[in-house]
Amino acid sequence: MLWLKTLTVLTRGELIHTRRWDDVIEVEIATFEWVNWWNETRLHQSLGYRTPVEVESEFWEQDESREIIENKVNA
Repeated sequence: MLWLKTLTVLTRGELIHTRRWDDVIEVEIATFEWVNWWNETRLHQSLGYRTPVEVESEFWEQDESREIIENKVNA
């Protein structure tokens, strides 16, 4: 759960405390957009300058258990 604490601190520092918000809905939308950027656009050094989405897609493409899951779904 250390990653969650780290992500929370980053979100507060980069997003929440950088401006004034009119309401909670604004914060929720901005948070969703920030998390989307973090996962789908931002290149992560620890992932070989790839996005988490790219790494996860590559993982599932190489995972043999994926075929078993797909077969059960199609059965």
